[in-house]
Amino acid sequence: MQIIIDTIGEKMSQYNFLNGKAVRFLSIVGLLLMGTMHAENEIGTSDSYLQIGGNYTYANIDVGGQPSFHGNLGGAQGIYEYQPSNSIYGGLRLAWKQGKTENSFANRELIYVDAQGRVGYTYASCCNDWLLTAFSGVGYRYLGHKLKQSEVPSVKFEYNEFYVPVGLLSEYFLCSCWSIGLNSIWMPQVFPTVEIIPFKGTYWSLKNTIGNVLVELPLTYYFTEDKCYSLVFKPFYEHWENGRSTAKTSGGEELGLPKNFYNFWGAELNIAFSF
Repeated sequence: MQIIIDTIGEKMSQYNFLNGKAVRFLSIVGLLLMGTMHAENEIGTSDSYLQIGGNYTYANIDVGGQPSFHGNLGGAQGIYEYQPSNSIYGGLRLAWKQGKTENSFANRELIYVDAQGRVGYTYASCCNDWLLTAFSGVGYRYLGHKLKQSEVPSVKFEYNEFYVPVGLLSEYFLCSCWSIGLNSIWMPQVFPTVEIIPFKGTYWSLKNTIGNVLVELPLTYYFTEDKCYSLVFKPFYEHWENGRSTAKTSGGEELGLPKNFYNFWGAELNIAFSF
């Protein structure tokens, strides 16, 4: 038991260290992007983009040894991008979703929060009719579960997972007012943990997972010839995994949670501005 307690303390220290590193990294990226945007605005260019809007998601959650949970989520998202042609790319993305999923004997209330800081490069054709952006960065995902079963007290699980996004973004202009794109992002985890609320203050380390992917198909309508205002409809599919717990007793028996699989289908609708 003392070994487990010592291990928990060590992992919590690592968690706090990485959490501070991620926050500092996102802050630095934001400051660099703001400074670059200011410099570009002084010389009259419009390479900064802001999207804000809402989303709908149909969620399927597979928990080891249990019937799948299904349900609907709703939420909001925003993204800022600095994306000049044939130059450095940077972005910050925040997303939130919330709703209830159910199976035949229980329900799970789910809260989803995701943050990404991105740095990469944008390639453009000579006439700017297509763009291709490659990027990487740092990401943080929070998944909060509240499991309710009849005649059993509810249990909360709070997953905190850091990951490294590696992505490709593309946009092809069909005409002056319409464009279509294909975005794909791979998100291997680097430090996932879970907290079980009845054991508040205890973080259990999880196995890293590498099968996390997001695919988007944005369709954009530009209201003006200068492309300052647009409407973006973005269908998506996302697969995410929580690894199983790595905790064991002194006898080698696993104390942990099973692996979770999430499949999210849905769409975003965003208003976009360039400046």
